[in-house]
Amino acid sequence: MRLLTCHTRFFSCMSKIFTLAVITMGIAKVARADPYRNYGPMFAWNNNFNNSNISQSFGSGSDANMTVWYNFPNYGLYGYPACIRGWHYGWNPTGDTLFPKQLATTSSIPCWFSYASGGTNMSGDFAYDMFLRWDNAKSSPQLEVMVWAGNDSYPIGTQTGTNVLYTGGYSFDVWQGYNSAAGYYVFTFIPHGTAGNGSLPTGGSLNVDMKTFFNWLEQNRSSYYNNYMYLDVVEAGLEITRGNGWAWIGAGVNAY
Repeated sequence: MRLLTCHTRFFSCMSKIFTLAVITMGIAKVARADPYRNYGPMFAWNNNFNNSNISQSFGSGSDANMTVWYNFPNYGLYGYPACIRGWHYGWNPTGDTLFPKQLATTSSIPCWFSYASGGTNMSGDFAYDMFLRWDNAKSSPQLEVMVWAGNDSYPIGTQTGTNVLYTGGYSFDVWQGYNSAAGYYVFTFIPHGTAGNGSLPTGGSLNVDMKTFFNWLEQNRSSYYNNYMYLDVVEAGLEITRGNGWAWIGAGVNAY
């Protein structure tokens, strides 16, 4: 996921928290030491950055889920604990073979994601994170696509579309920009008007068919994406940027 910090962000503590979510994945080889647990074809992973102090407890049952606790008084990017299906920078402890999957041969990618949080000064974004390549090499990403749920952050780049599609009970804006640290382009779909507003929600969910977002990219951003690309992984987690409290995440991913 990362070169040095798994996600690279820049922060401003002016009237709004200007949090640029630059999801890179270059520290994956180091971060694999972080605790994880397999749930059938998926795994839950306490993906903390630079040895940030994030405690975890893995839930029971067949669905990937986990609770994390942390105390970070200052703004930064401390981790992205997540429920994952697929190959994260060539790493998949489950051995599941669903991904890589070429989008042109995929009709549906149903995903569910539920989350909750509590504490003080909680900040970050609950988000799906996906990495793609032009081949099925299970290697470093060549494109990143994010779909955000509840958040109080700003995506990387600039907003280039407003209310571009409606799905999962939300109308989404699209942001885009180049992640120079990671070396690839990033698209982020975020519920309309939520960038930088409010605070981290205490609960919510986002259940969507990811093929909807990829089809929109092919029709509207074909200079960066088309359905002949391969999807390596779908991750659903929390980018932690501040707070003294806890967060719970649970998710499921499939593709047909």
